[in-house]
Amino acid sequence: MKTLIKLSLVLALGLAAGNAMAFHDGGVAYCAGCHTMHNSQNGAVVDANNPGGNAYLLKSGNPSDTCLSCHANYGQFRGGNGYGPGGDFYWLTKTFTWTQRSSVVSSQGDSHGHNVIAPARGLAQDATLTQAPGGTFQSQYLSCTSCHDPHGNQNFRILYGSAIGPVYNGGRYNFTAEAPLAKGNSRNTYIAGGGFEDNANHTVYKSGMSDWCANCHTNFHSPNTSNFVHPTGQALGSTVAANYNAYISSDEIVGGNPATSYWGLVPFEDIDVDLETVDAANYTAGPVSNDRVMCLSCHRAHASPFRDIARWDMSATHIISSHPQITDGNATQADIDNMYYDYTFVTNQRSLCNKCHVKDAGDAPYELH
Repeated sequence: MKTLIKLSLVLALGLAAGNAMAFHDGGVAYCAGCHTMHNSQNGAVVDANNPGGNAYLLKSGNPSDTCLSCHANYGQFRGGNGYGPGGDFYWLTKTFTWTQRSSVVSSQGDSHGHNVIAPARGLAQDATLTQAPGGTFQSQYLSCTSCHDPHGNQNFRILYGSAIGPVYNGGRYNFTAEAPLAKGNSRNTYIAGGGFEDNANHTVYKSGMSDWCANCHTNFHSPNTSNFVHPTGQALGSTVAANYNAYISSDEIVGGNPATSYWGLVPFEDIDVDLETVDAANYTAGPVSNDRVMCLSCHRAHASPFRDIARWDMSATHIISSHPQITDGNATQADIDNMYYDYTFVTNQRSLCNKCHVKDAGDAPYELH
């Protein structure tokens, strides 16, 4: 009996140790990971920047600062080399300027992502938008925990669903759509971390992404608005699916293999995928006609180097002409190296909208001006 008890204890401790790495998984993590009762430990103030303590007894100044105290280094705020599906919040701190046709043009940091408020990281409320485009969620309340439940749930990336929404203005913001169905990789999204995005290693989306985004961006999805024209959450159809699978580049608009045609930069929802068995580290198949375009087909969830959190520079005719460029104000060589992750393109590559629409057929090649 004693042997059985000892064995049970060993197994229990082993399971506990195995789960310790998954801090949020399966429910509430250990409270002291994020909270402090008295803002004091071993005779020192836990948060020296706020000696009077923080709201919600947080160890860092606010929810986003607390999240980023761990997740920044995982790739969510890592100098632009967080190559995850959501992108790197670093890009919010970068405003790029350049001269175009004798006029000064800028790509504002505020437009590069969701402006989560994290003072310790230099991230402030959106200076332009007071509320979510197409919705009512006010910018002054936006944080990492506006999307992710810090206390854990069983949803993909612990996203909130209709059962309970995020903390908001003394109450809860109402989410009507459930969290999307998807399968991701490692939380470490920097280039050497295992969760970086490329054409094989990436999040596999199944369904519900656009509806979930509409929890805050509601009017973008209303049939009675002019704010949203491009279809989302709808089947690609046979023509677009065939375009996607055939398209290799602006130099080769046909010849692609449907088994290997997936572009991590232009994802879609695979409606029939089995999330229990699919390998998100090696998923290369292109779409079939009933698969769907979604918000994240064109945008990132956290931040990108480009306006409107786009996955590529929507204002550039050719990818090689994307901004930032090394001649831009406030741009560094690292910014140029990181803006398209490790994806490579032919010199003539035009906008990645062409992966679905192939409007670059027969266009003239890139010319240096």
